[in-house]
Amino acid sequence: MITIDDFKKVELKVGRVLNAEAIEGSEKLLKLQVDLGEPNLPAGRQVLAGIAKHYQPSELIGRQIVIIANLEPRSMMGMESNGMVLAGGDGELISLLAPDKELPPGSSIR
Repeated sequence: MITIDDFKKVELKVGRVLNAEAIEGSEKLLKLQVDLGEPNLPAGRQVLAGIAKHYQPSELIGRQIVIIANLEPRSMMGMESNGMVLAGGDGELISLLAPDKELPPGSSIR
């Protein structure tokens, strides 16, 4: 169990996928460029997501998603990931979490 103070440390943000592509040599990972409304990152933040078996890159572009924005960067397949895409599922079926209304990139989830 975690406390509410622990949960408050997690920064959940709405992002818009600007670009998505498969990662050569990986069956699971996609490389996403995600707009989180960060003026210092006009090309978006790079986030690697293990959703390649469930989503084609082309169906993600323009879509709003929810990410954990304050995770420490992690290196996978020689690339850096700067966040985590949130998804739910049972292992066979995966669904990305997204707002049910259009929100500005960078909007906080509370």
